[in-house]
Amino acid sequence: MSQSLNKVKKRIGVVESTKKVTNAMKLVSSVKFSKLSREYNNRQDYFLYLNELASTCFSVASVNHLNVPYIASNPKANARLIVVIGSSMGLCGGYNLNIKKLLESEYKEGDELLLIGKVSLDINKEDNIKINSDFAEILKNFSIKSAEKLALFLLKAFEKNEYKEIVLLYTRYVNSISFIPTKVSILPVEFKLNKKVGLNPGDFEPSIGEFSKILIKQYLTTDLYFKIFESYLSETVSRRNAMDNADKNAEELIDKLTLEYNKARQASITQEITEIVNGSKK
Repeated sequence: MSQSLNKVKKRIGVVESTKKVTNAMKLVSSVKFSKLSREYNNRQDYFLYLNELASTCFSVASVNHLNVPYIASNPKANARLIVVIGSSMGLCGGYNLNIKKLLESEYKEGDELLLIGKVSLDINKEDNIKINSDFAEILKNFSIKSAEKLALFLLKAFEKNEYKEIVLLYTRYVNSISFIPTKVSILPVEFKLNKKVGLNPGDFEPSIGEFSKILIKQYLTTDLYFKIFESYLSETVSRRNAMDNADKNAEELIDKLTLEYNKARQASITQEITEIVNGSKK
C-alpha cells in the first residue's frame, strides 16, 4: 500500500511542477500580449490612412485603364509565391495547425514557399517543394525595418517577373479568443475599387505611375508589418490561452490525484487499525 501511496504522491509532485511552468508561461504571454495589443491599437490609424491612400491611387489607375504596375498579375511568369507566417516558438495550441491547414488547401503544384517563423519551417518543409527560409527568423527582434527588407525582396522578385502572384497566409487577429487563418494577395495589390473616386490621373505628381512606385514601397512595408504583427499577436494570445487551459487541466488532475491519495491513505490507515484490533483479540 505504501508503494501505491508513494507513486500517487510522486505524480502529484510532477503535475505541480508542470503547473508552475505553464503558469509562468501564461503570465509571460499575458504581459507580452498586453504590450503588443496596445502597440497594435496605437498604430492602426496610420495603417488605415495609408491603406485608403493606396486604394485611391490604384482605383484611379484602374478606372482610367492605366498601365500601372503592381495592380495586375505578371503574364510572363508561371510560378506563384506563397508567404506563410507560422510561430516563433511552440506551445501555442492549434495556431500552427490552423495555418498549415490553410496552406494545404491553397497550395498547388509548382507553387513556391517563403516561410516566416521557426516552427512553421519544421512543420511545412517538404522535399518536393521549393522553400525560401531566408526570412524564417524575422520574428526575432521584429521591426518596421524587418518588414521593409521583406517588402523590397518581394517587390524586386515581382518586378523581375519571377512570380505571377505573391500571396500571404497569416493569422488575422479578431479578439483575445478569436483569430482566423487568412489569405490575402500581396502582389498584385489587393484593394477596394472605388469607381466614384473624386480624382483623376493629373492630380498625381509627377505622374500616377511614378507616384505609385513611390507609394508601393511604403504601403507594402506597412501592410506586411501589420499582418506579421497581427500573426505574432495571435500567436502570443494563443499561447496564453493554451497555457491557461493547461494550468486548469493541471489543477483538475492535482485535485483528482489528491483525492485518490487521500482515499488510498485512509484505506491504509483503516487496514492498519483492523490488523491491530485483530491482533489484540488473539
